[in-house]
Amino acid sequence: MFFKCSHRAPADEQPQGRVVSKGSSSKVVDIHCHRECAPAAEMMKVEAERVGFGALSFGSELTKEVNQQQLVDIKPKMQSLDERIADMDRMGIDIQAVSISPYQYYYWSEPGVGRDVSKLINDNLASAIGEKPDRFVGLGTVPLQNTEMAITELDRCVNELGFKGIEINSQISGEELSTPRLAPFWAKVEELDILVFIHTAGFTHADRLKDHYFINLIGHPIEATLAISRLIFDGVLENHPGLKIVVAHGGGFLPAYSGRMDHAYRARKDVREGLPDLPSEYLKRLHFDTMVFESDQLEYLINKFGPNHILLGTDYPYDMGEDDPLGLVNKVKGLNEQDCSSICGGNAARLLKI
Repeated sequence: MFFKCSHRAPADEQPQGRVVSKGSSSKVVDIHCHRECAPAAEMMKVEAERVGFGALSFGSELTKEVNQQQLVDIKPKMQSLDERIADMDRMGIDIQAVSISPYQYYYWSEPGVGRDVSKLINDNLASAIGEKPDRFVGLGTVPLQNTEMAITELDRCVNELGFKGIEINSQISGEELSTPRLAPFWAKVEELDILVFIHTAGFTHADRLKDHYFINLIGHPIEATLAISRLIFDGVLENHPGLKIVVAHGGGFLPAYSGRMDHAYRARKDVREGLPDLPSEYLKRLHFDTMVFESDQLEYLINKFGPNHILLGTDYPYDMGEDDPLGLVNKVKGLNEQDCSSICGGNAARLLKI
């Protein structure tokens, strides 16, 4: 299996299982990678103390210890473009669509503070990626705790900073993405024709997920499942058919078990209420990244939703990331070169308009 890539690491540094064709102009695009904003963290210290918010503070004592050490270990990758690019070259990534680390959404803050820190994050990101515009594009952040402010910052992200999309959480401090107050926001997203990357941040009801890093292992997929289900059943996807949504971590658990929803839709009128089509028909409008770790699970996603709905992702630079994303795609049975090209970069290029 082959995938063509224009920017390549030396042959002896290329990941196992990947073959690169020379002379191609195809680009490998990573839709799922993060960057921390140190100035924003410093700005929000007082506000976090005021409301009692602690980033990465949930979990067992061992989980907290591992999380804190990881922040130390990956700090150079977060701060140095040279180190990031070196890793991209090693992994065969031409372009990263960079978004903020999930614990820096700051939806829990007062709206005015959320607006200001969102602007700081976006300006900081624009400055960083502007140093290497051939290797990076930006996915901005918006203060979803206030609809009008979110729309204003969304417009600025796209029309002033040149971002190709935004990253949002699966909920807003417990409020659903399908809340009626966000209808104007979704309308604006659809109007601007930009990509929305939904990336979860733990789980809202985490009492049973404290040990074994379950808050991430199980919590993230549950959150994604709930967010997608709400967007479907509360009519957001019906009312805004032009939305371009990519869901991280392969979409969570729902893509593998949507048949239960379709059965209920046929069997019960309380499930059909306000929903003209089968739930799975709306699910097919979404896009998912390759962050599922196993080739058979990725193969399922590709076969179920089509190669045009799957985008390469790495979750760089975290320990829950995929270090050989092209190798994972190459392990999937039955893909032709066009399918690989779509998954590894073509779909992202289309949705991001790059």
